[in-house]
Amino acid sequence: MLSGCETALGKLFTGDELVGLTRAFIYAGTPSVVASLWKVDDASTAALMGSFYKNLKTKSKAESLRQAQLDMIHGKMNAQLLAQRGVGGIGKLGQSSAARSSHMISTSHPYFWAPFILVGDGK
Repeated sequence: MLSGCETALGKLFTGDELVGLTRAFIYAGTPSVVASLWKVDDASTAALMGSFYKNLKTKSKAESLRQAQLDMIHGKMNAQLLAQRGVGGIGKLGQSSAARSSHMISTSHPYFWAPFILVGDGK
């Protein structure tokens, strides 16, 4: 699990494949890697990863990630916490908690669930 920002990105070199952190883990023998395609928010990533690991107890890696993403899409995460932290420009720093709580957000937006991909063996 590479839950940091842009961990699935790499550089394309002439005569070679995409070179990056994900490829290094695969070459080192890791059967699969979950990584992010863009900058991610700490709170939404923590919620997604919690759901992913909970699902992993009974499901494959691919299905666990899919189900965690569906949980985000269906709003089964703590949107209030995300709104208070200012995810996606909502609830700017310096606002009172009363002002922030009026901004209810939905975790169904791809910003929250779409940056993570599974590379390699999904079983």
